[in-house]
Amino acid sequence: MAKFKNLIFVALLVLLFVEVLIVFPNKLEHDDDKDVQARIELQEKRKKELEAAGKDANIDTSGNMADQKMEGVHLVESQQGNRDWELFSKAAEGSQGSGSWKLQQVRVLFYNKEKVEFTATGDEGTIDAKSKDLTIKGNVTTRSENGYSFKTPSIHYYSSKRQIESPEDVIMEGPRDKTGAGLLLKGRRMLVLVDQSKMLIQEKVTAVKPMQEGKKFDVIADGAEFSGKNNTARFLGNVRMSYDNMRLEGPEASFLYNTGANLLSSVAIKGGVKVSDADKFATSETVNLDLLANKYIFKGRPKVIQNNDEISGEEIIFLEGGKKVKVEKVRAKMENKE
Repeated sequence: MAKFKNLIFVALLVLLFVEVLIVFPNKLEHDDDKDVQARIELQEKRKKELEAAGKDANIDTSGNMADQKMEGVHLVESQQGNRDWELFSKAAEGSQGSGSWKLQQVRVLFYNKEKVEFTATGDEGTIDAKSKDLTIKGNVTTRSENGYSFKTPSIHYYSSKRQIESPEDVIMEGPRDKTGAGLLLKGRRMLVLVDQSKMLIQEKVTAVKPMQEGKKFDVIADGAEFSGKNNTARFLGNVRMSYDNMRLEGPEASFLYNTGANLLSSVAIKGGVKVSDADKFATSETVNLDLLANKYIFKGRPKVIQNNDEISGEEIIFLEGGKKVKVEKVRAKMENKE
């Protein structure tokens, strides 16, 4: 009986040993397969997520993303519930923790009160993920909605100030009007005030405005200012201008457009003006060139000197482009030829 019990005990041990060797390892192997499969599925899911992110072009501008490259980028940045800028780029590349993104083939829309005010394009650019500042380089063109175009090597947009700046050379083309070509300007140091819809060229301004009948304005000034709302142009500081054999000098000059006719209708110079042509010299506080009526109006202690004769009055008007002179309340000082 004892011997029989020993045999049963030995048989049970053998069965237990077989279970440990065969059944339990098979269970372990099965569990390992599940873990491997789960890891593969997770990797595939992450890959698809990244691919989808690249197609949808949603970049986390907080700078917390892992290293990656994306195509077809579209970003919108807002301030206080209003759109600040909207960016489109052919491709973007960023590094985790770097805080910036590099862009290729960039186009940025700058908004003012939910309306596009300016559009800038360029070959490449960067975004500062923290400040939301932008830099665009290479064949950069900044356009206002009313038709002004500014070409610069680069621009930088400061999000906190809502300003576009370029310290480099600028070539500006104004909107065309009924005379044909718009104002063509060269200068340095562009500043665009997005909230005010205002564009400034702050140094070394030279400009040409073609007119009808082969005439043109040539302008030299320290600076110039343009509006994104209308075609008005202002030249500031040591303004020197020539038009139809006439030379004008003053601290400030404005080109004023007839909005309905889309035509440069008058030029106003103020702050103490000097005007001269082949046989006359005139001074006054202000001069208005009425281009449609072809007359020039001098106000503010106006004085004309011609052939050593001096004429002054309350108002002096050059008619027919300066061929005739009309004086209101004339005061004349004639040379004594005896």
